[in-house]
Amino acid sequence: MPRNVTFTIPFPPRYNPHYSHAQRKNLDWLRRHGMVTGQQAVDLYLSWDLADLAARCWPEADAADLSLTVDLKSFYFLFDDQFDGPQGSDPPAVAEVCHELIGIAHQDADTTPRSAAARAFADLWARCRSGMSSAWIARAACDWERYFASYPYESWHRSTRQVPDMDDCLEIRRGSAATESVVGMVERLNRIEVPRTAFHSPQLRLMRRTAVDVPFIANDVYSYEKETARGDVYNILVALQDAHACTLDEAVRRARAMVDRSVDRFLRVRSELPRLCEALGLDDAERSAVLRYAKGLEDWLRGHNDWMMRTVRYTPGGTPDPDRPGYAESLIGIG
Repeated sequence: MPRNVTFTIPFPPRYNPHYSHAQRKNLDWLRRHGMVTGQQAVDLYLSWDLADLAARCWPEADAADLSLTVDLKSFYFLFDDQFDGPQGSDPPAVAEVCHELIGIAHQDADTTPRSAAARAFADLWARCRSGMSSAWIARAACDWERYFASYPYESWHRSTRQVPDMDDCLEIRRGSAATESVVGMVERLNRIEVPRTAFHSPQLRLMRRTAVDVPFIANDVYSYEKETARGDVYNILVALQDAHACTLDEAVRRARAMVDRSVDRFLRVRSELPRLCEALGLDDAERSAVLRYAKGLEDWLRGHNDWMMRTVRYTPGGTPDPDRPGYAESLIGIG
């Protein structure tokens, strides 16, 4: 049922012309790093069409940066799927895997990538840092840390089947859904850096919150059937049903209302950006960076929503059956 739900994201759709190039390069990259090897894994992965997701979310990226984006998206999804099964129900083992990846994010000298996922991430992170300031790199590394650190906590709840309360669910999903680290890439993939005073303004902080929350709320609605079949409790509809003792239909209505309120707030504070730039005394280049950043957040919100409506990933044939691991190949070296 949740698959038929629609969300209103009132920004114009845009599309990157380098889609085909990035799709070809991505499969080569995945094979080179051992992220997909067998034909079954390739076929399952290609059915999701993550190049389409990247092209919708990053319409202004050049060919090389769109390739980076597709590689990033493939890492997120393939890595996340590693925990849909026995590998994801061992919190200490999950923590060990994620500790290694956090070390890579912070460029710890004593961290050597050991698994396919770790080697792929090391390559991605090096490409992400290219041309960016030390301030951006430090901020992005913290986003990655939060992303990886959320998995052991999810694993703990998954192993006990304990439904988290709403605040807990929202905080962990902001990390494990990867939306915080994706939003952090808006500057990198649009080749801008927002002045720090503007970046930390209430307006851009609230806009980022929408760009973080709306995609994972919608994702949880579309993936509800897939995740609950595996006993996964970190899903917004599961948390809403538990918190309000309500039906699935009512939980869906509440999730849609959450999205609508967040998007309305985004539109309201976006209208304040010209005044913000003037008040901060930003020059033309700095103002352009702020407005391009806002546009990048819009592209991400609209592109992600449009892709979720058409990908087969959240249909019965888009992932392995619930009685099998949620991945075609193990990439993290547990078990």
